[in-house]
Amino acid sequence: MKRIVLLALICAAVIGGCRKKEAASPSASAVSEQKTLNVFVHMTQLILGDELKDESGNTYRDPNTAWLKFAADRFTAQTGVKVSFVGYSSDGAQIKSMLQVEDPGLDIFSTGFALTNEEYARYTAPIISVSDAKAVYDPALVDVMQQVDGFVRDMQIAKGYGEAITYNEEVLKEAGYSEIPGDLETFEKMLAAIKANGVTPISMHRVENWPLSTIAQFADYVAGEPGVFVKMLKEPTPFADAAPVGKTLKLYTTWKSLGYFEQEIYPDFGVAMDSVAYGRAGMMLFGSWVLPQIISRVPSDTDPDVVKFDAAPDFGKGRWIYVSPNLGWAINKGSKNTEESKQFIEFLAKDTEFIVKAGSIPTHKDAPQGAPAAFALIDQHVREGKVKQMVGLPWSQNNVDNDEVLKEANILADNKWAGLPFDALDITRPNDWTAFDAQIARQNADYDKYRKDLGVSYK
Repeated sequence: MKRIVLLALICAAVIGGCRKKEAASPSASAVSEQKTLNVFVHMTQLILGDELKDESGNTYRDPNTAWLKFAADRFTAQTGVKVSFVGYSSDGAQIKSMLQVEDPGLDIFSTGFALTNEEYARYTAPIISVSDAKAVYDPALVDVMQQVDGFVRDMQIAKGYGEAITYNEEVLKEAGYSEIPGDLETFEKMLAAIKANGVTPISMHRVENWPLSTIAQFADYVAGEPGVFVKMLKEPTPFADAAPVGKTLKLYTTWKSLGYFEQEIYPDFGVAMDSVAYGRAGMMLFGSWVLPQIISRVPSDTDPDVVKFDAAPDFGKGRWIYVSPNLGWAINKGSKNTEESKQFIEFLAKDTEFIVKAGSIPTHKDAPQGAPAAFALIDQHVREGKVKQMVGLPWSQNNVDNDEVLKEANILADNKWAGLPFDALDITRPNDWTAFDAQIARQNADYDKYRKDLGVSYK
C-alpha cells in the first residue's frame, strides 16, 4: 500500500513539474501575449503588389511590390506586434459600417474616402496633438489635415504631388514635343498632334464619374488659388464659364468635343493606365499616386523611364502643382489596440523605403530623406521657379456647407456636378453645345436656390 502511495506521489510530482515547466515556456507566453493589428487598406496594390500582365495579357499581382506588407514585416520584427491586412473599396461603405458599431475587428484604416468633422469626432480616436504634429511634420501640411479638438484624426504621414500630368515621353516625341508645354495654347497644339498620330491624347476612364472629380483641383490652377470648389459658395452661377470651376469644366468638355479623350470605353481603370504605359495614349490628368502604378505597367522590353510626371500648363494664372499631405491613416475609436495603432502609424511615417516606394516623400523629421526618382523632373521645375507649389485649404464648415448645397441640388453624389454637363455634349455633334448649356443653366439655378434656402455663404 505504501508503495502505491509513494508511486502516486512521484507521478504527481513529475506531472506537476512538467506542467509547471510547460507554463513557463517563453515561446508559449509570447504567443499568448502577442497582439495583432487589423489594418484596412483601400490601396490594395500596397498589400497585394502592383498589377502586371503576363505574355498572354493576363493580369496578375507582383508580390515583390507589396511595399506596405514589407513595412509591416519590419514593424513586427521590431515590436512583436503582428499586422493583418484587409482590402476595402474606396467608397468606404464597409469601414463606415464598422465605425458606427465600434467594431473592434477594425483597428486602423487608410483614409481613402471622405468623413465629416462630426464623423471623425464620433468614430475615430485622436492620434497626436496638433502642436506635437507640427513639431515633427511640416506645419503647413498639418494645417490641412483633419483635426478635432486640437488633435489630428487623419494622420497623413507623407507628402505628395497633387493633380498634374503623368505622360508617355515617347508619345510626345513622336508628336514633335520633348516635354509638357508650359502654356495652354502650345499644350493644346500638342494634343492635336498626338491625335493626328492616331493616339489618344488623354486617358480618363469615363465609365465612372470619379475621374472627373479632378476638375475641382485643376480649377485651382485655372484660378491660381486653392479651394475654388468650396469657394463656389461665393458664386451665384458657379458653373458658368466665367467662374473657375465652370471655366475648367468647359475646358474639359471642349477637349472632349475635339476628340482629345479616349473614344473607346475602358472596362476598368487598369486598362486606362495601360494605355499610357504602352503608348496607346499620351497622358493622364491625375495626382502623383497614379505615377508608380503606370510605371509598373510599362512592358518589359521598354525602359520604365519613358513615363514622366510634370505640372499642367499655365492656364493664365501661372503654372502650379499641388503639394499635399498623403498616405493618411485613422484609428477606429472602438479599437482595443489604440496605442499599438499609433505606434504603427509613427513607424510608417519614419519608414522612408515604404513611403518612397508608395510614390511619396517622407515629412517626419526623423525619417531619412528620400523621394521617388520619377519626381526628378517636377522637382527640377519647382527649384527653377518654372512651377509654383500650392497647398490646399484646411477642411472647414465651408466644405460641409458646399457639399450640402450640392446634395440638395442632387449633383453631389457620383460627381454629377461634373459628369452631367460633360456627358451632355454629343461627340457626334461636337459643335452643338445646346444640351451642355442647358445643363449648366439648371445646375446654376439649383445651386443658387439651395444656397439661399440653406442660408449658407462662404466664411
